[in-house]
Amino acid sequence: MKKILFLLLTFAAVQLHAQRTKNALLEDSIFAWKPMATLVPSKYPWAISAAQQKLPALFFDWIKKSHQLTGAVNKTYALAEPNKKDEVLAFAVGVNAAVWKAEWDKSGKMVKNQPHSEVPIQVLTNYIIDAQPISLLTIPGRPVFTRRSPNPEETFKNWDYGTRLIKQFQLEKNPQIGKYIIQYYGCTGDMCQPLVAVYLAPNNKLPIRQLTRGEVLDMCEAAIPGEIKRLLGEPIKVDNNYLKEKYNARAKELETIQIPKWKANIKKLRKQYRNSLNEPAFVRNVKGIHLVNLENGDDLFEISNTEMFGIYTYEAGVLENSKKDKPLWICINWMPVVETGNVYSREFHHSMTQFFNFDYVYNYFFNPEKVKGQPYTIRNPEEYKQTASRIKNNAPVKTNSGKLASGVYFADDFLDNSVGSKPKGWFMPGTGKPSVIAQPAGFDGNWVAMGQYRLAPYGLKGNLPENFKMEFDVATDKDFAENTGGAFLLRIHNMLLTPGGDYKNAPKQILIELDAKAGNEKFSTNPTGYARLKATYTGMNNTNRYADVLQYSNDFSNKKSKVHFTIIKSGKKVSAFIDGKEITALDKYGKPVPGFNELPEGARFTSFYFENITNYSSKQVGIYIANIRITEKDNAAPF
Repeated sequence: MKKILFLLLTFAAVQLHAQRTKNALLEDSIFAWKPMATLVPSKYPWAISAAQQKLPALFFDWIKKSHQLTGAVNKTYALAEPNKKDEVLAFAVGVNAAVWKAEWDKSGKMVKNQPHSEVPIQVLTNYIIDAQPISLLTIPGRPVFTRRSPNPEETFKNWDYGTRLIKQFQLEKNPQIGKYIIQYYGCTGDMCQPLVAVYLAPNNKLPIRQLTRGEVLDMCEAAIPGEIKRLLGEPIKVDNNYLKEKYNARAKELETIQIPKWKANIKKLRKQYRNSLNEPAFVRNVKGIHLVNLENGDDLFEISNTEMFGIYTYEAGVLENSKKDKPLWICINWMPVVETGNVYSREFHHSMTQFFNFDYVYNYFFNPEKVKGQPYTIRNPEEYKQTASRIKNNAPVKTNSGKLASGVYFADDFLDNSVGSKPKGWFMPGTGKPSVIAQPAGFDGNWVAMGQYRLAPYGLKGNLPENFKMEFDVATDKDFAENTGGAFLLRIHNMLLTPGGDYKNAPKQILIELDAKAGNEKFSTNPTGYARLKATYTGMNNTNRYADVLQYSNDFSNKKSKVHFTIIKSGKKVSAFIDGKEITALDKYGKPVPGFNELPEGARFTSFYFENITNYSSKQVGIYIANIRITEKDNAAPF
């Protein structure tokens, strides 16, 4: 696959052939990685060793080898922590290789990053990704911080959206990731996206420990003298009675009012939790504990119904040892995405779960003999080679070429596609679950497993024949138990193709719509399946437009799960058949509707698309399309 510099030079030619917008071409183009901004050790308040300075470039190299930058541009920089003099945390170095969705600038000549589309990916040593310091309890040499629990059920309590996503990710079942420590973090709420960190550590244990309630209360009490000094400041040494009186008044207020409140609340909490002081400490606020909590008499350990944060510190020696060349642990974090996400973010997640070699990284640092002399290699290299063809959406469609017999306008049996790839010559939106080639159980040949959104051919030259026959096979998963199975809509339209590659509505719309849903044959008296044909146009009489009533049947069902559809347009009349049986239009009295499915004289169509309309309750049941052919009417030429 050529890099983006080549693609930019060829966009015009591809667009004319493929009939795609420039933005559509961007979303599945492979971009070259931009260089990393290197580490500047002098900007950090600690001595970063020469060996540590090399790690960001090494991490970035591993990321680049694992992911083909798809529909996105990157901004990568090396980083280190702590970056402030008074911060107390383990010493860390690494890389942030965040990517943004690619889009054209206003001139349409340069590619830039789309604002607010950042997808983070970081690899760092000695870093707890969601640690939030508790300044009240932190002292030099002993940081105390909050973090989410590694257990999602404790991390995101009663957050149905996040819990549902985490179950879809199934990272714990990944053959490599599942071996290591997995932690989800981030905000909660319907608009929030859970992030994930995978920690690689010796013996699969981070060198941190959760404090008990008793320890936290002891630390709160021990922090009081330091807080008094902080609030009062240095004693007044100048000969100024006003300043001295003010200092003494503040000291008296602390001694007589505030300090007693702090100590009283600590005493109250020790009594309240006397039977559970040795249990792990959790708080409801990610920012932990402040003096105001003690002064207000707050219950420090009261847990929220939606989220909770543990209170932690490092084990002995971690701060000093984290300065050494060998990391104590590795943190790898990114934004996991389900298959309905944008192409650029979905592909990054795919690369992290299928190609990034977590085992190599672990062994490189913690079991080096296993990889001594071996360069970094990705997982699943054969699948990696197919990345471009799997995501690419601009292969030529087989239409109006010498491969098609005379009288055949369009034909595709999908046999020149590999399983799991997008169907060549077909376009679908970049978001949503994509349509891919599949070989469903019990059916021969290649089929398109319909995804979430429309699937349309591109590269069509000229209108469909004035009189035509369109045929295709449809299947759904056999023996489904739901009330209904897979469902689809075929829409043949007269939309107009713009010079930019988009379709827009014609001034007078003309449509042929065929939709069908598989029923469950357990409902023999009142079937749940149907097939319907409807031809409409602008200016059509509404009485006639809505005269038909849906006719339910088991012509397409969990038992009869593969059927053949035929649509025939002959003059003004449009008719359709399912396995040779005509799909009839009847009114509410069960009588044929005169003039139904008739179009204006000379009606012509420009293209068509399929859409998955399966009920949400049956979304796990597949719907598949195969063997599509459009011929001039009565022409039965084979593929």
